[in-house]
Amino acid sequence: MPFINVDGIKIHFYDSGKAVEENLPTLLFLHGSPGQISNWKYILPCFEGKYRVVAIDSRGYGKSDKPLRVTLEDYIKDINAIRSELGLENVVLIGHSFGAMIAIEYAAQKYVNGTVLIGPVAYLKTDAIDKIIMHLPPAIWKPILFKSNPLTRRMYKKMFFSPTTPDEVFLEFMKDNKDYIESLPPQSFRYLIYLAGYSAKPSAEKVKVPTLIIVGEDDVVTPPEHAKLIHEWIRDSKLVIIPNAGHLILYEKLEEICRLIEDFLQRTLR
Repeated sequence: MPFINVDGIKIHFYDSGKAVEENLPTLLFLHGSPGQISNWKYILPCFEGKYRVVAIDSRGYGKSDKPLRVTLEDYIKDINAIRSELGLENVVLIGHSFGAMIAIEYAAQKYVNGTVLIGPVAYLKTDAIDKIIMHLPPAIWKPILFKSNPLTRRMYKKMFFSPTTPDEVFLEFMKDNKDYIESLPPQSFRYLIYLAGYSAKPSAEKVKVPTLIIVGEDDVVTPPEHAKLIHEWIRDSKLVIIPNAGHLILYEKLEEICRLIEDFLQRTLR
């Protein structure tokens, strides 16, 4: 997978190449925090071939460079650079969690054909864990919060998955992400804290393109209340709440996610 240099920061991305039907827009996927391209491993194959599929390791995550600080404008700039590099005029943004937040910000400023927001963030505020991460040395909190151990396994399962999700789905997620999460530098866990106080409302109200909003009924990270607010703020939007799904709905309900996105694309592209 290639890299692009944006003001000295290397951004890693995946590009499936030209689609069978070249008149269709490119689907550009944006993962959550602290995610990576592989979080889409079940979703991308649903669309490759028919559509051109591009997925970005957002700066600070995956194989992209990890600067000490990031801003939302950095992510806007990175998407612009990818679009310019690949010649992408028609694009549908598909974002999960923090990636949905970036999609909203981008669509409020730049032209896209549509957006799909999965487990979107309506606002950000700090909590006790954020204060620990900001004010204590990483040697204290990284082994406790971001290394696989009985505490974190229980915490991750409760935070990110529905109580109804089979253990094997959670174990698959851990297999995919354990080494990656443990390898991330401390600054990657602080990016969202610097954005505390963020509200999606001003930008969401500027989004004028068709938008599909998907959230798991059991999502405790970005609960349905967030998705409902964004649905109110984006006039041309449809909200779908999926039962028995948590924040990592990309692992839990992949077939339903693919179907909902394809149905949305068919309606949007008519």
